[in-house]
Amino acid sequence: MRQQENTKQLFRLIEENPTLRILPLVDTECVPSDDYNSWVAQWGTARIEEIWEDNNYERIFQKSYDFDDLVLKVMDEHDLNEEEAEKIVNNFTWEKVIVVKIHP
Repeated sequence: MRQQENTKQLFRLIEENPTLRILPLVDTECVPSDDYNSWVAQWGTARIEEIWEDNNYERIFQKSYDFDDLVLKVMDEHDLNEEEAEKIVNNFTWEKVIVVKIHP
């Protein structure tokens, strides 16, 4: 039943936002080793999120989760106050996407 609710939510977001990229976020427990070529998982929740991909950090940041940490990094790296760092982080090239969590 939960899986059906999650997929309905995903389809609704896709219908309402057809131009947004869909970004699956795979839980680390889904792929615990490289012994196999495939794995089985479930659709989790879906939501609209802003992300920022940075090659220097080799990861994808989610604005709703990572904004404060990025502000602290910018403050430390450039010796700025919080307000100045927030302006810089807000000006990163954030991309609006549909995030879908994938669970084991």
